[in-house]
Amino acid sequence: MFSRAGATQVQPLAGADDFFGRPDMMAGNSVTQTRMPTKCNSGLLALKVPDPPQFAPSAVCSISADGKIAAVGGRDIELYLWDVDTGDLLSKIRGHDIFWVGSHDNTFFITCQEDGKVLLWDRSTMRSTVTLGEVTEGITCCHIAAENDFVVVGSAKGNVYSWDTDTGTVAHMYEAGHKGPVQFAQVYNLPSYGRCVVSCGAKDHTVVVWDLLSGEPRALIEIKELEHAKNLRYDVSRDGARVVVWCTDSVPFPNLVVVDIMSQNKISVYCHEGLVRQAVFTPNGDRIISSGNDNKLQVWDTFSLENLVTMSGHEGSVLCCAVNEAATRVVSGGEDCAVRLWSLEDGKQLLAFQAQDEPIKTVQFSSSGQKILSCDVTGRVYVWSMHAEFLTNLMRRYADNISAVSMSNDMKLCLVGCNNGRVMLWDVERRESMWEYTHHTGRVEAAAFNSMRDMCATAGADGRVVLLFADSGKQANSFIGAEEPMMTVQFSPDDERIAGCAADGKLYLYQTAGSSRKPKAVLRSNVARILNHVWSPNSKLVAGSCSDGTMMVWNASTGGIHSVLEGAAAAATCCCFDLIGKLLAVGTVLGSTLLYNLETSELLVELKGNASPLKEVVFNQETSQLTTMCSRQAAVWDVATAAKIRVFDFVMDKAGDFKSPPHPYRWAVAHNSTVLFDHESEALVLDMLTIDDPLLRSYYLADVQTIASGFNHRKLLVWSAAGSNAPDKFHTTHDAITSTHFSHDDRLVVMGTQDGNVVVYDVVHGETVEMIVGHQNGPCRCVKLSADNREVLSSGADSKVVLWDWRKRAPLRIYSGHFVSIGCCDISAQGNRVVSGDNHGMICVWEKDSGNSVQTLPLAHSKAVLSVSISADGSTIASVGADDKVSIWNVDIGIELVSLTAAMESHPLYCSFSPDGNKLAVTESNGNVMVWNVAAGCQWYMIYQAHKGKVTGCSWSADCRKFTTCGTDSVTAVWDAEGGQPLFKFNLKAGPLTSCAVSPSGLYVAAGSTTGTLSVSNLAMAARSTPEPSFLFHWLATHELKQSNFLWMRLLAMYPYLTNVQDAQGWSIALHALSRGNAEVSNLILDSLSNDCGILGLISAVPFAIATRIRIHQEEGGYGLFGGGERAAGSTPAWGGGGDRSGMRPRTALSTGTMADGNKSVGRGSLAFLGGKDDDGQLMGPDMRQNSNLRDVLVQKSKASFSQNLKKVAVEMVTEAQDHDQMALIQNNAVALALNSKSSECVQAVLDSAASNKVSWGSYHAITDMMPSLALRYPIMCYHFLAALDLRHLGDLEVPVAVLKGLDRSVIRTAPIFTNVKNLWQGHLKLHEVKFGPQPYAHVKASMVRLPYACSIGRDSLLQTLVESDVPVKVYGTPTLRAIIKHKWRLYARRKLLVRSLIYVFYVIMFTVTGVLFAMENHALSMSKYWATTAGKAHFIIDGYIFAQTAWYAWTELSQMYAIGLSMYFKSYWNTFDATMITLVLAIPPLHVVRITDDAGGALAPMIAFAMILVWFKLLFYGLAFEPFGPIVNMVFQVARAIRQFCAMLFMCMCSFGVALMVLSQYSLTTTGKPEQFSRDGKQDFGRTMFTMWRGVLGQFDIAWAWGSTWQELSLIFFSGFMFLVQILLLNMLIALMREVYNRVKHTEEDVFLKGRASLIVEVETLMARKQLERYANMPPYVHLLTPVRRGDARERSGMEARLEKLEQLLMKVQESLDQGPSGPRGGGGGGGPSGPSGPAGQLTVAGEHGEGSTINTTALTQEQVNLIQMQAGKLKEMEDQFPAVIRQLDRVQRSVNNQELRLEGVVTVLRDIENLLRNQQPVVIHQENRAAPRRGSILTEAELEAEVKRLLGKGEEKL
Repeated sequence: MFSRAGATQVQPLAGADDFFGRPDMMAGNSVTQTRMPTKCNSGLLALKVPDPPQFAPSAVCSISADGKIAAVGGRDIELYLWDVDTGDLLSKIRGHDIFWVGSHDNTFFITCQEDGKVLLWDRSTMRSTVTLGEVTEGITCCHIAAENDFVVVGSAKGNVYSWDTDTGTVAHMYEAGHKGPVQFAQVYNLPSYGRCVVSCGAKDHTVVVWDLLSGEPRALIEIKELEHAKNLRYDVSRDGARVVVWCTDSVPFPNLVVVDIMSQNKISVYCHEGLVRQAVFTPNGDRIISSGNDNKLQVWDTFSLENLVTMSGHEGSVLCCAVNEAATRVVSGGEDCAVRLWSLEDGKQLLAFQAQDEPIKTVQFSSSGQKILSCDVTGRVYVWSMHAEFLTNLMRRYADNISAVSMSNDMKLCLVGCNNGRVMLWDVERRESMWEYTHHTGRVEAAAFNSMRDMCATAGADGRVVLLFADSGKQANSFIGAEEPMMTVQFSPDDERIAGCAADGKLYLYQTAGSSRKPKAVLRSNVARILNHVWSPNSKLVAGSCSDGTMMVWNASTGGIHSVLEGAAAAATCCCFDLIGKLLAVGTVLGSTLLYNLETSELLVELKGNASPLKEVVFNQETSQLTTMCSRQAAVWDVATAAKIRVFDFVMDKAGDFKSPPHPYRWAVAHNSTVLFDHESEALVLDMLTIDDPLLRSYYLADVQTIASGFNHRKLLVWSAAGSNAPDKFHTTHDAITSTHFSHDDRLVVMGTQDGNVVVYDVVHGETVEMIVGHQNGPCRCVKLSADNREVLSSGADSKVVLWDWRKRAPLRIYSGHFVSIGCCDISAQGNRVVSGDNHGMICVWEKDSGNSVQTLPLAHSKAVLSVSISADGSTIASVGADDKVSIWNVDIGIELVSLTAAMESHPLYCSFSPDGNKLAVTESNGNVMVWNVAAGCQWYMIYQAHKGKVTGCSWSADCRKFTTCGTDSVTAVWDAEGGQPLFKFNLKAGPLTSCAVSPSGLYVAAGSTTGTLSVSNLAMAARSTPEPSFLFHWLATHELKQSNFLWMRLLAMYPYLTNVQDAQGWSIALHALSRGNAEVSNLILDSLSNDCGILGLISAVPFAIATRIRIHQEEGGYGLFGGGERAAGSTPAWGGGGDRSGMRPRTALSTGTMADGNKSVGRGSLAFLGGKDDDGQLMGPDMRQNSNLRDVLVQKSKASFSQNLKKVAVEMVTEAQDHDQMALIQNNAVALALNSKSSECVQAVLDSAASNKVSWGSYHAITDMMPSLALRYPIMCYHFLAALDLRHLGDLEVPVAVLKGLDRSVIRTAPIFTNVKNLWQGHLKLHEVKFGPQPYAHVKASMVRLPYACSIGRDSLLQTLVESDVPVKVYGTPTLRAIIKHKWRLYARRKLLVRSLIYVFYVIMFTVTGVLFAMENHALSMSKYWATTAGKAHFIIDGYIFAQTAWYAWTELSQMYAIGLSMYFKSYWNTFDATMITLVLAIPPLHVVRITDDAGGALAPMIAFAMILVWFKLLFYGLAFEPFGPIVNMVFQVARAIRQFCAMLFMCMCSFGVALMVLSQYSLTTTGKPEQFSRDGKQDFGRTMFTMWRGVLGQFDIAWAWGSTWQELSLIFFSGFMFLVQILLLNMLIALMREVYNRVKHTEEDVFLKGRASLIVEVETLMARKQLERYANMPPYVHLLTPVRRGDARERSGMEARLEKLEQLLMKVQESLDQGPSGPRGGGGGGGPSGPSGPAGQLTVAGEHGEGSTINTTALTQEQVNLIQMQAGKLKEMEDQFPAVIRQLDRVQRSVNNQELRLEGVVTVLRDIENLLRNQQPVVIHQENRAAPRRGSILTEAELEAEVKRLLGKGEEKL
């Protein structure tokens, strides 16, 4: 719906459609409805006209001379006139208008309708004053004379008409001048012709000059140069003296002609390759600008057509162009959907305007040159403001100086703040500075205009807010009150107040009226810092976003709390109200946005999707869309549906790699300079003039900035690729920097120096804030900042630990207890404790505030303490000593909890706790970094060779998502805290680094060096140079693979850790590709990494945050929180009117402790702010809705005014550490994302990268977590992964043979570490107890299973999951599973199964005795009589034991059935066997005792017989787990399973021939009746027949019955046929089958055995008691093995042997593939994808010698071809028998050659002796013991021997 503007009635567009009629094809709801116009007068666009209907594109697109009216529409819809300045609709004209022309004096305009009417309209009243005339043949052009006195139109039949605008009468009609439509007609003053009309024909190629008054033609010019062209277009110079003509066809002859009307001379040129799209004159007519299909614009000299300038930059045809009135700028539009602004003088491209995603067909300048109108081919019209050119020029010119920019509401004034404190005001339209003054002593942090633009305000680093008069620049007031820099400033919408947020986290409110310089109110949150703020539209509320994620909303007039909004999981960085103040949008550092309803304090929705922490969130005017902007992208959301509409990705692209056309949903803004983004219109302006200074240090352009214009809903985003990403360096005048630590506001860094000074440095402003001479007798060893940034803790060589008030340079407290140099100290973040360690190894802990000693550990280390770290709650400390000891201590008890010394591979140097206390990082001297999981009590991962040399420092970010390290190699590295993969590395080139610190938000990394240099790296700037992961994935996914591969490899060469670069969610590009199931991009990324690189991260850390909870308390008496009278207990004033209150420090009571539900740090801070007696603040929070007492009162908030008082309430904010969100961790797991995408190829790609050791050590935790899901979904893939996952080799050891006695081939154990192998096994093997002296040693290899927690126990353990899944049996033979099974077997399964086996053996014996006694007893005796006998008593006692033992077995089976489920239980045939046996045996003892069915013919005897077999065969189950019997039992079952087909054929033969013989035997003529082989009691019997046939199979048969029978011959034939089939065919086939089965089973014998053992282990675990499960549940995560080193044979296998083995493997795979068929299984739903070992369906992938793969199409191989291959293989195997003889012959030859070489060496020795004798002229005696030994290891070659002999014999160059 359109809005009302003025007195003109504006109707919906749907009404216009009904009025003019809607086409049938577009009937219904398919017509796209236009939305309200966008008022963009304060943004990049002056106006964005609503989109026209799809069926009726705009026929009119024009702008008035003064640029204030834009006419859009016409023909099939109304013609809309828009006010460009306000965006309002001025008028709507109905009449099928096809032309709109505004007068040059802006008093009237002309419209031409489709029916030929020409109307003149008064612009002031927007009413038609006169109808000039009607042209029945159709109007083709319309122009107004420069003097505004005549209107000229051209018709379709070649006539030209003119009217007098003063009288409205027809001046003249010019007929018969053209043959066809008139393309151009206008009135000019020509020197020779006077007032005349120049008209140009579209088809007749003529230019006619008419006398204006008489209508007589004065000149007729034919354009014969273009007579063969079909389509011509014209443009006439402003004075009418020249006409430029061009053809819009592709022609080989000159396509542009310039005609001089007076002389009728013509010159021509071939100006563009292809089509000429447009040509225009400059206003003075001396130059012509043309555009064409060759992507260029050309500037020509009008008189000579000399090419003056060529403009290149469009990425497609240039469709249109225009020149401004000053002839300095050219604007063009083209097929690349961009409007580009050029400099006419030098042809440089200045700006590129982008908002449309369709080619631009029309561009126009307004007469003032301040606006540009563009229209695309769909009729969408945009009016651009030239304010963008001023802004880009300003930022380019003052790039190194500006720090803040703000615009007035009308965009006519620009307020600029500078780094040096200067403030400038610019007139945007005139491009000149109005005034410039210095109002601050430091950097200007922010600037703002009021709504009336008569006042402006600036906030500076000096903590002041300066109020200025806009017209003069003089100070109206200078507000004070903040001790820290004032970072933001903003006027309230009513201009009565100013709000500013300081770096200390407080919000200051000032009154603009009056002379008071002090703040009217100081608002704060006692548990967090306020980072940003925003005013409500009615100026009554001010909201502040806090660092703990809460939103504080205050009453601006009183300072009382209005509401506290919670729900954000991380710090809130920005906020914004909607236009009416009901919705509040809050942006967080995680890239998510939360929408709140202020009336109910309800969290409506959370929008996730931005790539980095949000910088700005802003609603559009209609509150229908919300734009969230961060440093990498801007996302536009639909507020109603919470759906993302489109994303604008900002990419630094200096090479032009990411240039692509605009996309309606994801727009890549790839640029290498500055970009302006207007959220309201979604328009972009790109500065095309780059800043070429690589050393530029621009504070303003270093990160994304926003330019506000007036109120909150007018903001421009400024993104720039300019400047250097190199770290900032601060060179101290002191010695080496010994320690660094960041403040909690990301701004201050405190340094300790070698000369004992403590330096506080501001990294944001790049200046030293304070310097304290802290330690005079030696260096300052360590410094730490307190959580509130007010205090600095330092320790030094003077044995002092001092707590400083650094602003006052005064010590607050000196902690005594040390007497020697103190090397380290730390302060708890949430607690109240201080810890330090000295050079004697003593550690002391004090209370921070009181200085009382909490704990002293005098013998913590035997040497100096190198580093200490205290947990956030102060309960635990970690220490590193020079004695290579690393320990974790409990402070309260004073005992060592755990020693990490065994995990160190070299000398430990530094340790640091993570803020959540769950991890501890320890650095080493060999360059490694070890991360210990304190909660799990194990080593989490190790980063090998993190640095080249010593790792001297480590620091964690506040959210625990990343940590940094530094080393003596002058490199700082940033790592992911969960996976340990590298994210960034910075080579600082500042000398050896001594310490590093990362800011709490992870934005800055500071490092100090031995050269006294502090280097600060900005991670946001470093990330800006790399493409954002989600954008890069989309770019790679939407381009061809070859192009994507080339770009990816080039980017990877530039940024080695690009695969790990993360967005705000923690997702890398690999996680984005895997989550969407894009196997092509996933393989591209993962395959680009080299094997064994170990840098790929499969998991990323989730943020840790301190959650704030609101507690509402209602008081019974007194005035409470907001009323007058006494103050609530523990309350703090929110603000004070005078100086005595403004500097008050908030009272914060923090208490820490361990809660019953876990380790939660609870802090309480009062938020009870006191105002005056008229306090009208209102309180509301989510928890209040659950309070029945307050609900009735607070629900009235939406109806109550701000002056209404509430009941007495108090607010308490409780902070607690959030528990780790396991679901969030799974969402950052690459394996989980791949499984969730249901793409087997993606899963295979991840597993292949892990098997190739491309992943970091911490990533194996992610694989272990997902192994159960992997085994259930892709069992074949799981097998191949485990088969490829080799054990990690940790080193070799020499172990005494005596230690290994009694052990089998390997030793296995679990441990919490996987480093320092020697210490790992020394205690386990008790090597310290080995006696000294000479003894034999064994060389063993130490290795470990790569998957942590592989030996876990429970329902989701790896082994139990694999047993219950359908993985192949070969998986149990993989190294990982073999180690797991062996360890669990030795740990508990062997003992338990052995005991159970012995019990069951006794049970079997007892049941056998029962059977024997049952067979021997007298069943005629009653129970009492049988009990009287000795045998009866024994029998009944054994029956009782059997029943009890069987009942216990039944209970265990029921427990197992309950534990694993009914379906899974009966999936095992052994469980079915057990259920049957137990049910049967349980019934036997009661039936026997009560003597039921015990008599002859009863059921008890067969029950006992059947149970006897089952009970004995159950022994095979227990035999499966033991080495001697397990393989045999498995082989028996495999053979029995393999002869199923034989049994079926045998039964078929027996049944068919048996029944046949049974039929023939009934006519037997024997005297004894019918033969007994087929009858019982004279009657034919089928059972007797089958038994007879079975005896025949066994060779026991009698055919006497057949003699003398009726069918004697036939019976003999049948019987002979039966014997032939059975004895000869089937039995021989059985022998062959058994041999084949045996050979096949033999290969998997061990795997099957291990599977059986695994099943028994799982059963043991299932039946374990709770205590036993708890005992083994805390098993260390890493499985270690010691195996003897097997040396290879001296004679390696020949290449032929290796090829034969590969050929055999190939034949087996081919046979398996043929058995499965072309569409056989592929590994569990695609488990063996194209990258898997099995290849695609119908293909076989065989690995080559060097790892390359070759694919064989097995579907094309027939059985004959396979047989031929097998025959060739057989021949090769026969040749293999000749290898030993050949090898022996080669050995003989080699020995002969060696003997000859030895002889030659002897000859050489003799000749050398002769040479020495001749040289010395005396005999030389060389004793045998002194003779050098022959060089066996370096035998001379033949050439060397020959040369040496020649030299000694004098035949060479040397002579004796």
